[in-house]
Amino acid sequence: MPFDQAFKLSSVLLAIIAFSGLVFAQSVPLWIALPTAIILIVKLCDAGGISFVRRAMALVIVSPAIWNVLLIGAFVIFLIDLTVVSQDLLPAGIHFLVMLLSIKLLTLQQRCDYRHLYAISLMAILASAALTTDAWYLPIFLLYLLGAVWTLLLYHLTQETGESSAVITPTSTAARHATPPSRITHRFFWLTNGVAVITVGLTLAIFFVIPRIGAGVLQKTHGEALRTTGFSDRVDLGTIGSVKQDPQIVMRVELPDQPTVAKDRLYLRGLAYDQYNGRSWSHSGTRRRSLSLVAEGVFLARPVGSRLPDSLSVPIRQDILLETLDTPVLFAAPFAEVVSGDFLAVQVDAMSGLHLPLSPSSRSRYSVTSQVPQLVAGDRAAMALVYPDSIRSRYLQVPVESQQVADLAHRVAQQAATPFGQTLAIQQHLLENYRYSLEADTATLSHPLDEFLFVRKTGYCEHYATAMVMMLRTVGIPARLVTGFLATEWNEFGGYFTVRQRDAHAWVEVYFPQSGWITMDPTPSVSAAVGTSRWESIRRFGESFRLQWDRLFVRYSGKDQLAVVHGVREGSDALRERVSGWVSALSAPIGHVLNRLARLSRIVQLGVLELITGMVVVGLALLLLMLRDRIGLWASMHLSIAPSQHAIVQLYARMLRTLEKKGMAKLPAVTAAEFSRQVERKWEAAGPVVADVTALYYQGRFSRVPLLPEELSRAAEQVGRLQSILRTIH
Repeated sequence: MPFDQAFKLSSVLLAIIAFSGLVFAQSVPLWIALPTAIILIVKLCDAGGISFVRRAMALVIVSPAIWNVLLIGAFVIFLIDLTVVSQDLLPAGIHFLVMLLSIKLLTLQQRCDYRHLYAISLMAILASAALTTDAWYLPIFLLYLLGAVWTLLLYHLTQETGESSAVITPTSTAARHATPPSRITHRFFWLTNGVAVITVGLTLAIFFVIPRIGAGVLQKTHGEALRTTGFSDRVDLGTIGSVKQDPQIVMRVELPDQPTVAKDRLYLRGLAYDQYNGRSWSHSGTRRRSLSLVAEGVFLARPVGSRLPDSLSVPIRQDILLETLDTPVLFAAPFAEVVSGDFLAVQVDAMSGLHLPLSPSSRSRYSVTSQVPQLVAGDRAAMALVYPDSIRSRYLQVPVESQQVADLAHRVAQQAATPFGQTLAIQQHLLENYRYSLEADTATLSHPLDEFLFVRKTGYCEHYATAMVMMLRTVGIPARLVTGFLATEWNEFGGYFTVRQRDAHAWVEVYFPQSGWITMDPTPSVSAAVGTSRWESIRRFGESFRLQWDRLFVRYSGKDQLAVVHGVREGSDALRERVSGWVSALSAPIGHVLNRLARLSRIVQLGVLELITGMVVVGLALLLLMLRDRIGLWASMHLSIAPSQHAIVQLYARMLRTLEKKGMAKLPAVTAAEFSRQVERKWEAAGPVVADVTALYYQGRFSRVPLLPEELSRAAEQVGRLQSILRTIH
């Protein structure tokens, strides 16, 4: 494909990629997106060489007057959008940017128009980065980076090709062999893609190295907060059941230090409730205390003296990525001891529920170390248990209920002789004699618990948990209802639990004097089975990728940078110690002699080392200077550069050094053709000589046909003539 056509095609593709980023960010309304998409498709067909599209586009001529009218119209629409429709600068500015993109696509005639198109595409891809943090932005960005490298290289090559053809006149000897490359070859294809790969690597390196300064001010939140029920001061029976069919992801929970923990279920505690009035649950006390801040972002949830011994509990550390919810509750395995995250404050209520002062407006990432109590043998085998007065007064409350509930509780409990046995008996009764269903509607029932136990015998987790708590309290065993999430979907690719809205759950905590609050669950089935099909595996892999994207890119912070630095430092120190150990073991026989020599040379050691290092550096520099020509010749032979190419490049460089003595230095941004014209204007005597050498330089540097020996000789003569002219002046 010719360079010119490839450049136009890559420019349009670059605009399509940038526009796609804005569309995926859901920031472009249909009334703007649809005409822009049509224009992009038409311009793509035009750049691709479809004949009838080209003929049609040739008829579309936008004069400067029409361009000004379109630009003014776009600006008027922007003002209306800003003041009436969007009423926000960011979306209105994006809409204006898309309109500019459409107008510019209709006026692609000169090379400067393509530069403008490139600038608009760059602003569009930056705007999409400010509007989203989703993982789909990564392939869009990589495609844009690849397209940008291709577009810039093709722009430069088309410019160089045009200038070289302008310099080489048809009457010149060089014109017979001047065939500068004008098409994409295999070598050019792979070279360009290699440059793109290097650019991606440098971009990633810069991203991870630059200091973190916090989230962008234009960063859009992840949509509206997810609706959560059952995490307020009051819970009506039936509220959790309303979200049990919602598959939206609520959080992702990693267990980095617990490889042996069962991956089938994990209770994530939200709030606990102690008061039941026959229809709903509530807190008897809403007072909260702030947790102690022991370090930056680290809060102590339970005093050290109040924690259970390690023999009576199982430690679990959780790394949690919580989506935006409409509740300030923090979820964790029971019972939290240490909470760490980017929080200003964390609060805890009287029943160990964790709270933030306000509901978070964006995703939250935090870590919790919990101690899960285990039932000790003494509580398991005791024939009677003595409970503290504070527990009896708060967790044995029973509303005025029918005698049927009390009779059922005593009838089931009398099957066991110990309080723990009675607890198991009540739990087993509910598991075996009732059916789990999401179709139970208790909103209009005056006695939902009676209806569940004796009439319908179907319900969901709230009914089971309420029934067990009331039955336990009736027989004198303290208990309370807990709401939260039951994680059952393990992602084997990412190594974490995926928690969804449908995983909202209610269970029971039973108090034992020596063990504390023990989790009990009387609900038979609470979560839909996780699919095992290939599609489900692909979906879980995609979710794990999104989690890694959020961790490595969206939430990558200064703390993460320090952690990487410390990790590298610790790894290097460990490697250094290991190598030192190996060296010490190998050099033990001569270590004594070396130590004595080291003591003798300690005074001059530093000076000698510096002297040797300086001599080596200077020697290498002199060697490279002396072998400069040989290195250049070797490079020309081994890097697919012909000797004639190397010779003409050396002659052209000598000419530039000669012109510098005249005060005419070639700037890096100036092409060879432009510099030749500058010399002709400033120094007429040298103009023809410089033009001839420049023409031969273009032929030898960019042509597939090597220079003839007589042409190299002519170039050398011209350079010598230029030096003679300079000497005569001086």
